[in-house]
Amino acid sequence: MPVITALHKLGKLSRASQDTLIVVTGVLMTFIAASAFDLAERVNAWLLTYEYAQLDEVPLTLFVLVLLSVWFSQRRMREIHAEILHRKRTEAELSNSQQLYKTLFDGDLTGNVVLDMDGNIGMHNRAFDRICRPLSHDRNACGLFAFDWADFVMQLQAQHEINFNKLQIRRPDGLPCYVGARFVYVPSAARKPAQIHGYLIDMTEQCLVELDLERTLNENRVLARHAMQMQEQERKYIASEIHDETGQYLTAIRMDALTLQKSDPDQAHVIAVRIASNTQHVQQSIRALIKHLRPPALDTLGLIGAVERLINDWKKLNPLVECHLALDTGEQALHEDTNIVAFRVVQEALTNIARHADASEVWVTIQIIKRQDKSLLQIEIRDNGKGMDTTQASEGVGLVGMRERIESLQGSFKLMSGLQAGTLITGQLPLNTSKATPKAASLLSDPGVNDYATS
Repeated sequence: MPVITALHKLGKLSRASQDTLIVVTGVLMTFIAASAFDLAERVNAWLLTYEYAQLDEVPLTLFVLVLLSVWFSQRRMREIHAEILHRKRTEAELSNSQQLYKTLFDGDLTGNVVLDMDGNIGMHNRAFDRICRPLSHDRNACGLFAFDWADFVMQLQAQHEINFNKLQIRRPDGLPCYVGARFVYVPSAARKPAQIHGYLIDMTEQCLVELDLERTLNENRVLARHAMQMQEQERKYIASEIHDETGQYLTAIRMDALTLQKSDPDQAHVIAVRIASNTQHVQQSIRALIKHLRPPALDTLGLIGAVERLINDWKKLNPLVECHLALDTGEQALHEDTNIVAFRVVQEALTNIARHADASEVWVTIQIIKRQDKSLLQIEIRDNGKGMDTTQASEGVGLVGMRERIESLQGSFKLMSGLQAGTLITGQLPLNTSKATPKAASLLSDPGVNDYATS
């Protein structure tokens, strides 16, 4: 029972304490056994029989050997301990270096990727995954880049480095993606196969902005060319009207006035009647020109009355199309520029519907709305026609002109349409705009949007 208790207590000690206890116990048991059996005397007596071999000196030699062994073990233990500490420090530094490398590799905004010569992805960081979004089951990058992989590898092996200012990425999700890229060829060494290191910088937002600016610039060029063409047509029309109508009647009036000076009273009466008739024709011609250049209803009836008259005239030309109106601006007086832009937007939208939409119903809504403590004039024109594909570039200038007119007054323009889904045009104009910008002034005075009756 005491032995069991002693073993149980021994099991609770540390490894070093257990070893020390074993050594002390072994030494005590050896001393007790040697004292009980007189082992030293017996050994000395046996060694004396071999005095010629000097075996009696062996115990002292063994004792010295033990002391030297203890000294040697202590030195080796200190060296091993120092080596262990050095290795621990080295492993800690290596772990920190690996963590730093992993942080830099994964945390960098640049997409880094390691490829083999067949385009298989060996390693990449999170930025590369965010930019390119490779499929989890497809670890090959050949289809990601907009170039022939075999020709690219041959060129890279010859040049060792290839840079791309703008490279299109074929993302699996189909979203547009453009990057600036650098590919470096790493030759094989020490039984390590050759690799391709890629570094990608996401430039999608910048490229999309550039494409949008280029599209806007092209639209502005088309709109400016159209405006100049329409300006020349208007000048030609006005010159023709003045020459053919006003000019002829003014010439007749001048000739009658010269004749009147030499005429008797009876002839003077006839000439005066003719002059009055010619003057009336001149006035009618001038009124027609004024109406062509600016809708007089805007000045006399305001925006709502002018739009109602416009739509009534439009219905006469398009009797098969049912038109629904919802016009309400309250008692608020609108600025002249706002009236002109709203009128021209409705006019151009109706012209487009008559020409292209093939619609049976049209809804026109003009109202004042409140948004974030701001008053806005909202214009909506909707039809149930064949619609259009808004993702395709349009060669027409009608929609571009409407957008430019609205945005020139710091407004917003929105187009929603689809094939066989009709079209919805929404424009919002701030009512606190008191003065048009220079760009707006040119658009307001530009007769580029023809009246539907004369187009």
